[in-house]
Amino acid sequence: MLNLSYAAHTKYAFALTETVAIAELLWQGCDRETIKHRVIQDDLLQMRAQTSRRGAFQTIWQRLEPLSTDYIKLIATGNADVRRFTVLFSILLEHRLLRELITEVLLDKLKQFDLIVQRADLRIFFEAKREASQTLSKWSDSTYQKAASNAVLVLVGAGLLQPTQLRGTYEIRATPVPLVLKQQLITDRLEPILVLMLN
Repeated sequence: MLNLSYAAHTKYAFALTETVAIAELLWQGCDRETIKHRVIQDDLLQMRAQTSRRGAFQTIWQRLEPLSTDYIKLIATGNADVRRFTVLFSILLEHRLLRELITEVLLDKLKQFDLIVQRADLRIFFEAKREASQTLSKWSDSTYQKAASNAVLVLVGAGLLQPTQLRGTYEIRATPVPLVLKQQLITDRLEPILVLMLN
């Protein structure tokens, strides 16, 4: 179920509201073409440009398509925390760089009882990844910078990182995963994802 390849996630970081809107239509039984029409023609997501609508639909559809109806239901009908964590789960499935950022920076710091992620921590992580991976080394500087920035924005959107007053510095926030999602992940034998959610 986990995507093991690196992909350049450069747009629509967390997109909670937009993901919920599309999940609600899916949960109501709408098919892909109907939802696509609602997003692009009817401007469901309230985006001015057609290209933005298309891009957002594509990103969110890729995120939701692999999920079982159990997870679609949690995004469509859950409370704010359930929705937030289930959207994070959907992103973690497809976003290898994000999984590695959590494992190698956030979890490593938590083991040392250090709750502060500094700009230098992020720079060292991203530079090391780029040097170690042939795929990442082929990305242009702007693509790589956007993908790195996007990964951090996902963690902020999910509530795992909280920006501090010092620019480029974040505090790690470990919040319990809502029980209904936790039980679903355990049922589906996806406990490693709970660790990535800092549970």
